[in-house]
Amino acid sequence: MPAYFLPKERFGELIKHLSKFGKVYRYEQTPSGSRLRLLEGENQDGYLFPPIRSAEPAKFLFVKARQKVAEYFNDEWREVEIKAEPKVIIGLKGCDLAAIKIWDNVFRDDPQYKDLFYMAKRENTLLVGADCTDIGPDCFCNLLGGGPYPKEGTYDLSISPVDEGFVVEIGSDKGKSALEGFDMQLATDNMLSEIRSRREKLLSKLEEQNAEFKTKTSYRELVEKNPESEAWAVHGATCVACAACTYVCPTCFCFQIYDIPRPDGINERYIALDSCKYQRFSFMAGGLNPRGRLIERFKHRYNHKFFHYHWRYGIYACTGCGRCIENCMGKIDIRKTLKSLENYQSK
Repeated sequence: MPAYFLPKERFGELIKHLSKFGKVYRYEQTPSGSRLRLLEGENQDGYLFPPIRSAEPAKFLFVKARQKVAEYFNDEWREVEIKAEPKVIIGLKGCDLAAIKIWDNVFRDDPQYKDLFYMAKRENTLLVGADCTDIGPDCFCNLLGGGPYPKEGTYDLSISPVDEGFVVEIGSDKGKSALEGFDMQLATDNMLSEIRSRREKLLSKLEEQNAEFKTKTSYRELVEKNPESEAWAVHGATCVACAACTYVCPTCFCFQIYDIPRPDGINERYIALDSCKYQRFSFMAGGLNPRGRLIERFKHRYNHKFFHYHWRYGIYACTGCGRCIENCMGKIDIRKTLKSLENYQSK
């Protein structure tokens, strides 16, 4: 699809135009990292996109920590009305856009797991991606086939900085429709060449940073073929099951379902985000727990991301955002764990 040039001084006009689709949220840099903020008519002059991905994952745009889904009394069942306010999210980085695609595979496109609440919010959200202009010490999207920029098929619109302003690329029919009536000139070949050059330089920086973590064997094979490797005990030794890794992960979607009785006799049913790192998550009838030991839960997270999800959908359930590394109380580095599986395998 075509790409257009947007002068810096017209950025505010674009924001105003996109507000016709819905409320506009934008990522902004703060002392504690990039955060999402609702725009309420302020001046957009001089705005700079945060250099790397946000502190919190994009999944919370589409799921609540706890969602009421139904009420029932005896045989009477009442589903909760699904409400999804139209919104525009500006500044999503490549790793979060790729993560949304991973959620789509399960909760939108897989007939076995369709989630009407997720689907409604997803349909009513315009995804506007943005290139990274730097890398974080924990970023490793290149090891998962990604890069520090939005990939085709993951965004509705994408904004890339160039010396003279921005280049806006259309990535979907929804994005094309959102831009209708907003006049822009086509981006020049020099602008597109500048974008490619910026991306290649940043990708080279990422490649250099993660060179020591590259494996010759695929992650799927490493996890599948080494269930009893010493590497698990070595790297899982400092895990305290705080579940920070699953909370900040943009692709983790473990959940639980529970009912709460009200004084009037009606029961409310909720879905809540959960974590496979918690001991009670895998409890079964009769008190059995196939993952009662912490090391088994540590291994399970890798097994789901790099074997089972790949087996079912053909891609890994990890985008290399590095948030799990950044937030781990035990200082566990997922890159080192995967590389260590290969090292122990070769002994």
